[in-house]
Order: sequence, then structure tokens, then C-alpha cells
Amino acid sequence: MKIGRYTLSSLHVQEFSLDGGAMFGVVPKTLWEPVAPSDDRNRVRLSSSLLLISGGGRNILVDCGMGDAWPEKLRSVYAVSPFLLDESLRRAGLCRSDITDVILTHLHFDHVAGAFREEQGELVPLFPDATFHLQAENLRTASSPNRKERASYDPRFVEAFRRHCRMNLLDGGGELFEGVELLVSHGHTRGQQLVRVSGPEGVLLHGADLIPSAAHIPLPWVTGYDIEPLRVLEEKEALLLEACREGWMLCFGHDPRHPACTLRMTGKGVAMDRTLTF
Repeated sequence: MKIGRYTLSSLHVQEFSLDGGAMFGVVPKTLWEPVAPSDDRNRVRLSSSLLLISGGGRNILVDCGMGDAWPEKLRSVYAVSPFLLDESLRRAGLCRSDITDVILTHLHFDHVAGAFREEQGELVPLFPDATFHLQAENLRTASSPNRKERASYDPRFVEAFRRHCRMNLLDGGGELFEGVELLVSHGHTRGQQLVRVSGPEGVLLHGADLIPSAAHIPLPWVTGYDIEPLRVLEEKEALLLEACREGWMLCFGHDPRHPACTLRMTGKGVAMDRTLTF
């Protein structure tokens, strides 16, 4: 996909499983099961799909996935598949050293752990030359998480970012690079940032965990991980209405079947129109 100066690619680097009830909150299982089948432990399969934005002298990754710096017990808990980062980058004609920037939507472990590998008990960065762009508010949240989010912010990875990574801490949204804009939301977690790429060809929005999959487009379908579900509803509604009205494409970080989609308005609100692969 080409937008402005950038070539965009969705890199499906990994899959993992989370509890279906947590992923769909108060939505009954009879409704979410047809679109997100669960296993015998009630877990649904999710993707770690990274958005690669290449052009203008930069190779930018949005998020890093789960990675493989996990003990065997947690690999089993999350049913983590092999981490195919290098293979995915190679298909795009790149390697890890080519990555100039990483935009972290937020520091929940499933978005950031893939920035590291484990070597002799230490976390070593996979992108030592990259600049990591993160909202300062999210780093503060991750450093002192509330009780609800404590399990989602793994202190090993938060501290590894502090110690080993070049970080550009941001205070609010706005244009990061030409044609690449950050939109800040707070309903899922404080200081989450969504990425919008714009050009003459159109607009692609990365939904981060505000809209992690196509199944989460309907307004009431929010996750049990959201710290402010009502705020998520408000943020989703405003964003989806604008996206539908302006003809944006929507990209997902956790949808194993739909890398991205177009949107349409129905009598029940905004809905997915057609799946896009890129």
C-alpha cells in the first residue's frame, strides 16, 4: 500500500491467546464466538501485526509484538507462537538494523516485549539504533500502574526501555513525521497513541487497542482490559464516525483474519465494509 511518501505493510509476526471474556467484556459469548472462535480453555486467538511505514529515509514500526523473551510457563499460558519478525522484515527487503523508529502505542507487554531478546538472563534490545516514540503519560502509567493494569505492564520490559532504548517522550498528539500523525486516547490506558498516515491516496489509521480487531468496531464491544469503558465508547464513536465520513482505512494490531478494512455506515452504526491486505 502506498500513501504519500510511504509504503505501508502489515507484518503478521506472531499469534497468542487471551481469555475471550476479557477480550470482549460484557458481550455474551454467543455473540463473539462466531467471529472469534475460542479453544477449550475459552481463549481466543489474536495476532501481533506490526505496521511498517517505509519512506522519506525512515523505516518505522508501530509496536513490537510479544516476542520470545518469555519463560516456558508464560509461553504456555499465552500459547505464544514463534516470533517471525526477521522473516517478515526480510520479505519487506529489510533487517532489524534498518529500523530507524518504533512508535509504541502503549507499553502493555503484548505490544512491547518483542523489542527485546533474552541473553544470559538479560533483556537485550533488538533495535539498538532505533528511536522509540512514546507518550510520557503512558510511561508514567506503566511505571506505577493501577491495580487493574498491573499484570499488563511487565516491569521487566518497562525498565529495559528505560535502561537500553533511546526514547522520545511526547506530550500529546500531533504530527511526528510528515504525513504521520499521532492521536492520543485514554480509555484503554492512559496515554495510548494511535497512528494515522495520510497522503493523496487516502488515510490509514492504526486502531491500537482502542479498536484492536474488526470484531471491536461495534461500539459496545469493548475489552475487559479497558480502564474506562465509557470513555472508550466515546473515543471509538468519535473516531469511527470521522473515519467513515472521511473514507479512512482502519488497520488492526490483533486481528488474525483482517489486517485492515474499509468502513461503511449502516442503520446500526459504523461497520466493516471489506477486508484489505497489504
